[in-house]
Amino acid sequence: MYSYPVPYLAFLAHFHIDHDYFECHELLEEHWKETDGARDSIWVGLIQSAVFLYHYRRGNKTGALRMAQKSLRCLSHNVQALGQLGIDPEPFLFSIRQTADQMKNGAPFEPITIPIADERLKKEFKHFTATFEPELNERFLIDKHVLRDRTDVLKARAAAIALKKAGKVTI
Repeated sequence: MYSYPVPYLAFLAHFHIDHDYFECHELLEEHWKETDGARDSIWVGLIQSAVFLYHYRRGNKTGALRMAQKSLRCLSHNVQALGQLGIDPEPFLFSIRQTADQMKNGAPFEPITIPIADERLKKEFKHFTATFEPELNERFLIDKHVLRDRTDVLKARAAAIALKKAGKVTI
């Protein structure tokens, strides 16, 4: 149905509509692991851009600046891949730089957009978001990492540690 990966479309929806940057991270992290898993992947740069904005909105300027720098480094090495994902690379990189500079100068958080250059992506995004249900609870969006149900994550982590201790897996 879509020519672009659905997790990517969902990432764009959360990035642009409800600014749920934590969910952006979660969606693309799974997609990244399932596709290439390379540390210099375009998916990593996009994840880092969302994490930058998540930290900035929460007031964690140190973490935000670190993520902005990592995102810029990764995305700058993946300009062609950004274009293949329908993104106009130069305005996007400029926006991240400018937002990081504004943050350093004490400006309050403002969301940014990812400039979409590809008409096909614009159409698919519009179709995808026709049924999108944004998160409306601003407090939840800001502190999602501490307010969400982490039961599955904690169980998986405990199971991995138990396997490692039993000599079954090396991490």
